[in-house]
Amino acid sequence: MLTLCALVAAGVAGVGVGDRLYHGGTTPPGAEAARAEHALSTAFRSGVPTVTLVATAAAGSVDDPAAVRAGTRLVARARALPKVVAVRSYWTERPISLRGRDGRSALVLLRIATSEGTAHRDVEPLLRELTGRHGPLDVAATGPTPVGLAIERQSRLDLQRMELLAAPLTAAVLVVVFGGVVAAGLALVVGLAAVVGSAAVLSGLAGFTTVSVIALNLTTALGFALAVDFSLFMLARYREERERTASLHDALLETVRTTGRTVVCSALTVMASMAALLVFPLDMLRSIAYGGMAVVALSGLLALTALPAALLLLGPRIDRLSLRRRRGGTARPAAAAPEKGRWYRLADGVMRRPVPVVLVLGTLLAALVLPFADARFGTFDDRALPEGSPTRQATETLRRDFDHHAVNPVQVVLPGLDAHRAREAAALDAYARRLSRLEHVTRVETVTGIYRHGRLLGPTHPQVGYASPAGTWAAVVTDIGPHAEEGAAVVRAVRKTSAPGPVMVGGTQAWLADLQDSIRAGLVPALVLITVVTLALLAWCTRSVVLPLKAFLLNVLSLSAAFGVMVLVFQQGFLRGLLGGFAVTGVTDTLVPILVLCVAFGLSMDYEVLLLSRAVEEHAAGASTRVAVARAVQRTAGLFTASAVVVIVVMAALAASGLLLLKVVGVSLAVAVFVDATLIRLLLAPALMALLGRANWWLPVRRTPTDARPEPEPEPEPAPEPV
Repeated sequence: MLTLCALVAAGVAGVGVGDRLYHGGTTPPGAEAARAEHALSTAFRSGVPTVTLVATAAAGSVDDPAAVRAGTRLVARARALPKVVAVRSYWTERPISLRGRDGRSALVLLRIATSEGTAHRDVEPLLRELTGRHGPLDVAATGPTPVGLAIERQSRLDLQRMELLAAPLTAAVLVVVFGGVVAAGLALVVGLAAVVGSAAVLSGLAGFTTVSVIALNLTTALGFALAVDFSLFMLARYREERERTASLHDALLETVRTTGRTVVCSALTVMASMAALLVFPLDMLRSIAYGGMAVVALSGLLALTALPAALLLLGPRIDRLSLRRRRGGTARPAAAAPEKGRWYRLADGVMRRPVPVVLVLGTLLAALVLPFADARFGTFDDRALPEGSPTRQATETLRRDFDHHAVNPVQVVLPGLDAHRAREAAALDAYARRLSRLEHVTRVETVTGIYRHGRLLGPTHPQVGYASPAGTWAAVVTDIGPHAEEGAAVVRAVRKTSAPGPVMVGGTQAWLADLQDSIRAGLVPALVLITVVTLALLAWCTRSVVLPLKAFLLNVLSLSAAFGVMVLVFQQGFLRGLLGGFAVTGVTDTLVPILVLCVAFGLSMDYEVLLLSRAVEEHAAGASTRVAVARAVQRTAGLFTASAVVVIVVMAALAASGLLLLKVVGVSLAVAVFVDATLIRLLLAPALMALLGRANWWLPVRRTPTDARPEPEPEPEPAPEPV
């Protein structure tokens, strides 16, 4: 009853959570790019456009009288809107650069005083006012802020789609696994309760800190998958214990004592992996960490409290609506199952030939890792949106019909520099010449003129406003996209170039450079945190030193394979047709490997904890290493295989997203879990444990009687079951 009341309260608290979240949180606090953008919007009231309106004539040319009148009215309406600090357009200034090559489209450039956190409030009403049909003009918006808002809207739609796809498919998987509707329904209810709780947690967090809308998608998927996993582990062990004892109460106590400890260790391991995201000073990653840690804790708590309580209430009714008929009306004895099952025979066969298994699988996984060596880190642009998105279509028009690089230059802010003074103008002239000689720079525009390859070509357009009482700024136009790694390299070169005074460098390229620098700075501490905490938890769970090291190395191997597939599929476009024909941008988003690392590491370790806990239990009961491992595989392989299917179903629903970022994360996590649950846990882990032998159980602190006695001889391979 207490759980039900808490669930109702969480449902009320989580209502409308999506409206309190935003897309963003990828700018490090105090980043130079953010300071430059703020200065341009407030002190300079100039700079490159925050929003670019692409106006296309339905018929004829943008120079037709009706189109000119509509365009002029559009500009006047934009100037009257709040937060708009600068407006440029083809119809008011007639620069040829703002007219499309085919004459059917023109641009209106808006500079808006806003930020990632306030864009939803400042820009979205403006877009509703200015986009759509204006007389003979169809107007759509693009630029960093409209793309971010479009991603935010798409994330909400994809969350609903994910819930609609994942829940029924997961229910079907669970019914097959449990062979009954009641048990499957109980696990599904625990998963749905975790989803409701995660929404409530994020809603509460949104009142204290900025929370990314991406966090809602990821934590919902993670919470649902883990809650179902933990319930699956508990229910399976409960059924096993019921076959050993006539008392339902004793069976439940033994389930909580054994598998409950495994659930606690697993939940703590996943939380430790998520906690590593807190090392990075990015609101997006931190909000995912907060939400992820909370939902994992909630999933474990529900599995250890609400689920046992429900089992006590249901009693024998847990097997109602069963889809299976037991042989002779009774179950097979529990003692006979471990040595006769197909998973036992598979593990035993692997451990009889461990060296070939390790060599073959090691070669295969190494081959999957290789593409990651060619990773080119950048960030996804408008092509992360679905093809039918108006924002993406507007950007494609800009890319096709205009000098789109000029709309997204590197912005160099020189506060306090007065270009009207001859000495400072000469220093600015020399600085602009130096900048124009940098690799990938096509030209530099500032108040003293336009520069290319160190030469002055002529004056700039007077309406751009490169000078103000606050100082001067320059636009560094490149020949590469602002979202590519080379763009960040240009920013670093600009920052190293000798300047006539203090300089702040902004623009999308500068934001990417600051983002990559913050990721690099936090990567080593995050890896150290994951390593230390995971090894400590596994040592507590397994009472061994060698087993945690082995588990950690296998997890790294499966994750590396997922990274290789990520680059092969999404950066290089291999098999893209099977995943909806997404746009291949040629870059790997800088944030995605971090997300996949922290989430997949915890999910994969979930299966390892389950396998190792059972192997330790069997070995402590007197079984040899090979028999203990084979029995553990027999008892757990069906569980983590079914769990992997559930996780893959949830991640496949995430991969069905129209957003490229969520698609990459979903596919990468699904690959990591698939590799881990099949190649790693079923084959490579038993083979390595067979090679290690007694060393698996080594603990330098103390020696138990089990450790001290000689390793029992391996049991003979059982005869196959009669058909």
